[in-house]
Amino acid sequence: MFNLFKKQNEIPEFNIINKYSKKDMYFSRIRKWDWLNAEQIYISEKYSNEKVKMITLDYWSQEMFLDSDGQKTVSEYLQILINQFQKSKMKIPSDLDQFMIEILESLNTDLGAIEFSNKPITLRPEFEKPLTNK
Repeated sequence: MFNLFKKQNEIPEFNIINKYSKKDMYFSRIRKWDWLNAEQIYISEKYSNEKVKMITLDYWSQEMFLDSDGQKTVSEYLQILINQFQKSKMKIPSDLDQFMIEILESLNTDLGAIEFSNKPITLRPEFEKPLTNK
């Protein structure tokens, strides 16, 4: 009966973020991007022969890429994600920290789309806004 007063959207204990070596680092976009349609972006890659490659991202990779503004640490970003789940009244996944870290690492190492820094970063103008908003 007292469970009615229990907080419905409890925050899991996140242990992986505490061990993550980049938890206090800032992350920022380092690739040009644009909207493919109203819901999806692509990352632009230009080759030396002037050919352009368009890389599309899944939902979470896209969200984290767009959130890579160089002004928040990885730990601060986890709290932002937690707040979004709470605001949406959705259950917070118990592995949210691991999931977030894996995506950020993939954006960094697999795609070269973001970089990490020990201090806040101001995005270069060409990475701040979509290509069509120059």
